[in-house]
Order: sequence, then C-alpha cells, then structure tokens
Amino acid sequence: MLKLSLDGLTSFSSMPLKLAGYAGGALTFAGFLYLLVILFLKLFTNTSIAGWNVLAVLQFIFTGLIFMVLGIFGEYIGRIYDESRDRPLYIVRECYGIKKKEKDVRHVV
Repeated sequence: MLKLSLDGLTSFSSMPLKLAGYAGGALTFAGFLYLLVILFLKLFTNTSIAGWNVLAVLQFIFTGLIFMVLGIFGEYIGRIYDESRDRPLYIVRECYGIKKKEKDVRHVV
C-alpha cells in the first residue's frame, strides 16, 4: 500500500521535482546566513570560532547548489514528461459554425 500511495503522489505531478529546487535555494540561503553570523562573531566579538563552522557553511552552500541544479533538471524532465503524454495544448469547449461529422474516416488510434 505504501508503494501505491507513493505512485499516486508522484505519478501525476512534477511538484516533487520542483521541491528539490526549493530545498536547494533554502539550503543555500541558510548557508550564506550562517556565514554572515560566523563573520559577525569573528569580526565584532571575542568569541573563538571552531574550524568545523567553516566546513558546515561550505557543506550547506554546496549541497544547496547541488539541489538547485537537480531542481532545474527536474523542471526540464517534468516538461518533457508533460509533452510526451501527447495531450493537446488547448481544449475546445464549444464549436461555433462547424457542423458535426457523422464519422471521421481519418481516425487514428
């Protein structure tokens, strides 16, 4: 049942692909914000900064950038998927001035 629910969530939408880009933007923003906090503490206070803080900032920023690139790829993949379903780009609601044909001999399956 878990597999069925995951298929239902991911089969009809490209939103999970977009979420990677949003998560990447948030991680990158958090990394730069953390970098500003570290720089403020280093320059304006007497607090000693441990070396792992710089590594954490770099990890946040680069992981965020990777997620952002995955989000961009996901956007392209989602659009390719939408086009591959071969749906029309528009839907005609009503026909004006066009007579209905009884049978179309050019019907393609």
